[in-house]
Amino acid sequence: MNRFRWVILVALICLPVAFLALDWRIPGFGAPTSVARPLRVPDGDQEMAWLHTTTSGSTWERFVAGWVRAQATRPELEVDGSNAFLDSTTAVPELIVGWKGRESRLRIRWYKLHNDITAGDWVKALAARDRPPLAVIGGGSSDRAVDLARALDAQKHWNGDRPALFITTATADDVGENSREKSRLVDLYDDRTFRFCFTNRQMADAVLDFVDKALDLRPEVFELEALRGIAGAGAGHPKPQRHQPHVFSVQWNDDPYSSDLHEQFQRALLSQTEAGGVRQTAFQLSRLDIPFSVGGFLKPNLNEQETAKFIAGQIRTLPAQRSMLILPAATQPARRLLQAIVERSPRLSRRLVVVTGDGIPVNALLRDGDFAWRAGALPVPLVLFTHNDPIAWDDGIRWPRGAGDSNSTEELMHFAEMARVIVDGCFPTAGGLVERSDDLIARLHARRPAFFDPNGDRLGGTGEHVVTLLPRDDADGARGSAQLSVWRRDATGAWKGVGRLNLGATKP
Repeated sequence: MNRFRWVILVALICLPVAFLALDWRIPGFGAPTSVARPLRVPDGDQEMAWLHTTTSGSTWERFVAGWVRAQATRPELEVDGSNAFLDSTTAVPELIVGWKGRESRLRIRWYKLHNDITAGDWVKALAARDRPPLAVIGGGSSDRAVDLARALDAQKHWNGDRPALFITTATADDVGENSREKSRLVDLYDDRTFRFCFTNRQMADAVLDFVDKALDLRPEVFELEALRGIAGAGAGHPKPQRHQPHVFSVQWNDDPYSSDLHEQFQRALLSQTEAGGVRQTAFQLSRLDIPFSVGGFLKPNLNEQETAKFIAGQIRTLPAQRSMLILPAATQPARRLLQAIVERSPRLSRRLVVVTGDGIPVNALLRDGDFAWRAGALPVPLVLFTHNDPIAWDDGIRWPRGAGDSNSTEELMHFAEMARVIVDGCFPTAGGLVERSDDLIARLHARRPAFFDPNGDRLGGTGEHVVTLLPRDDADGARGSAQLSVWRRDATGAWKGVGRLNLGATKP
């Protein structure tokens, strides 16, 4: 009898584990599967579907704040955010946008993505509704933009025009598993996709253009030291070889963002070489691959340690020059690698300039600078890219949930610019709200001055922002404060200073 009790006990323990491991569902047990149920659109109104994960609350707040900010430059615009922040996590937040004197309203609704409801589920549900949205807004990252574009492209039947796709912040130029399968992100849902941010290639072009025009940042051999070396070559001794400034380019192979941005930086570098910018005769390139981006908060992994050792060793043995380190990475691996390089070569202020894209947000230096990355501790200039002004605090900006001024304004200003472009496309100067996606797409392509190229990517060459973080040593040579400056490229291609901040000194 006892033996049977043990058999029954083991079965009771093992069977549920087996069901979980094999993902078998028992009828009548477990939580009901969630279903994508888009809301009805009132007669005369139109909808845009904002598809983001349930954890994107802060991004939604800044998106809403961006529309409120846009209202300041469009007095006729009416923005109603009374239902934008709801207590229930399962409810659908809604931002209502109107135009004075017109009855029709544009409703922007946050349909949430999670494990049970994917972008494809929402696309199918929206296509089955009696009226499709004018546009689907999403693509907070490149992988999510790919999923959304493919889901929209696969859905051929709609009860009306197929919606446009508005990509918010996904920057990848090319997507795919390998070179044979790669295609441009905006071509996945062809002729109906618009990207409101800059691409990786545009970021690389802008950062390298800025560095090339900044005499105190561009990579170069220090001529005075080079001339002294030539003059010091006595009779019978060969003159020293004329060395070229060195460019180190690092990528993390397991990070698609790092790989794509790394490739775009190299293409931009060669392009500027051919155009006479950072000239071919002016640099030598060392490409360095790091297999994995997994590591500690500050402690680099083994491959990062070896890469840092190589770079630091090369800098010590190179002739007097300012080298450039291209660092396409997110904050954590970038911080680890730079920290390891600095520990091996602490006196680098004139010997190295570090450039990157938008993977290191300004908030990593600004809001989180006191505990995550103390700005004064970095002894080398850092040049990074932002899609809009990150220090545009003024009386017109109020964060919805009372966030302090230490937050970067980049995302808010980006969404405000996005809102203005959408408003211009949705609300013609005469008549009411556009009723068809095809008409909205045509208006966006016909916009003057143009905001998008014919493929739907945002136009480059103007509007890009670059941030420089320059170390400011104390009189005794100790690491002190740093100066953060923001620059914007205007329509002439010139870089104009937008603002600057002095960040606090490093605490012992």
